[in-house]
Amino acid sequence: MNSSSLARLIHPEYRFGKTDPEEAARLVQLGVGGFCFYGGTADEVRDASRSLKSLSRTPLLIASDYENGAGQWVRGATELPTNMAIGASGSEALARRKGEITALEARALGVDWVLAPVVDLASVPANPIVNVRAYGAEHGLVTRLAGAYISGLASQGALSCLKHFPGHGATATDSHLALPVLEKNLHGLEQDDLRPFAGLGRADSVMAGHLVARALDEAAPASLSKAALTGLLREWLKYGGLVVTDALNMKAVSADPAAGVRAFQAGADALLCPENPFALHEELVRASNDGLLPGAAVALALGRQDLLARKLSPFRSQPQPADALRCPEHLAFAAEAAPACLAWSGENKSFAFAEGDILGYFEPLTRPADWKGAAFVEELVKLGARVEPYQPDCGMRLAAGIFSKPRAFSGSINLSAEEKAALEGALKGAGRSVVAAFGSPFVLGRLEHRPTAGLCAFCALEDFQRAAARVLFGRVKAGGTMPVNIGS
Repeated sequence: MNSSSLARLIHPEYRFGKTDPEEAARLVQLGVGGFCFYGGTADEVRDASRSLKSLSRTPLLIASDYENGAGQWVRGATELPTNMAIGASGSEALARRKGEITALEARALGVDWVLAPVVDLASVPANPIVNVRAYGAEHGLVTRLAGAYISGLASQGALSCLKHFPGHGATATDSHLALPVLEKNLHGLEQDDLRPFAGLGRADSVMAGHLVARALDEAAPASLSKAALTGLLREWLKYGGLVVTDALNMKAVSADPAAGVRAFQAGADALLCPENPFALHEELVRASNDGLLPGAAVALALGRQDLLARKLSPFRSQPQPADALRCPEHLAFAAEAAPACLAWSGENKSFAFAEGDILGYFEPLTRPADWKGAAFVEELVKLGARVEPYQPDCGMRLAAGIFSKPRAFSGSINLSAEEKAALEGALKGAGRSVVAAFGSPFVLGRLEHRPTAGLCAFCALEDFQRAAARVLFGRVKAGGTMPVNIGS
């Protein structure tokens, strides 16, 4: 087997400010199939994509995790609302438009392959890595909105990726740090977690998750399991598109030096972000020489990569202009979408502050100079409130802002014990109170001392903060419905 053909199975990480461009150029000469970009300015991303593609003898696929728009990673691009915010709206039109904007800006950056949507179910409040990345907890909602998003991506020339097969939602471990275990039986998987993957077979690719699903394989994570990737995904679900691993530098599998080879043998077509791509190439060559990588299987995997490149050909011939980035139309999306996405967490949906109210604003363990809710506070003031740092035990009306979201390699989400105690203390000494969750909604289900009302924005975008303030003053209606059960 030609060593450059084996190299095309590898899609290394390219992290701006860390990756050596000369090393990346050597990887292109080796023959890698693409790169996964992280970070960078718009100019840096565009220039790197153009440079690497010009060096490659085969069509190079540039991927990135633009789950919330290109602005999630790229300075100079537009950040968009989270999937759970879209899930609260229930709107296929918003889901599709999010996909369209993401694709247009990805193309303007030279990025071909958007590693989204997440179709995991947000069914476990303690899950540290899914949470607001999911549309919700119900498979029908997830399938419907993810399908609309995929259509939006495709209409504007970007490739899609369902993740993380066979479903990462019902776990409580961050696979960036350790190997999660999913204890559901096969019937449980079929009834819930597998439904989006089964219903969205038109997606360009599926990402295999680093988690052990006991019902499929007692020991190997799905990303390295032939029972999961070949038996379940290929043969049972009849998926014919490209299968890519989750990043191989994640702690769940990175300790296994043969993880890349095992993933290919299990049924993966693309090996994403190995810790050392040159070493992985040597492993693949050695395995091929030993007869462990059939040439027909390699050819089939590369054929799937070629098919993705052919899908992109019409769009690559007409590059998206750079002025698509942060254009007025894209910037307006969050403000236009926000009222439909905000949702009350409980039965109190008539809560409101009034002009002239004195409000105490509070973020747990955060000094006023470091408040993340500056836009929220500014809008409250604009609407006629007098906002001061919250003073406990004096009966002040309280507006608390909570900013909690998935963070890779953190292993935690929601509130720490210290943050929860601080918030509980503030609520006990307050008059009428509202907790605005600008991230994980599950923080509200963990409180023993409940606020008068809870308002969920599911993301911290400034337009969503301003919309939340307007909801609290009765200027607009929170049109969303909770897409998850936050408990009590």
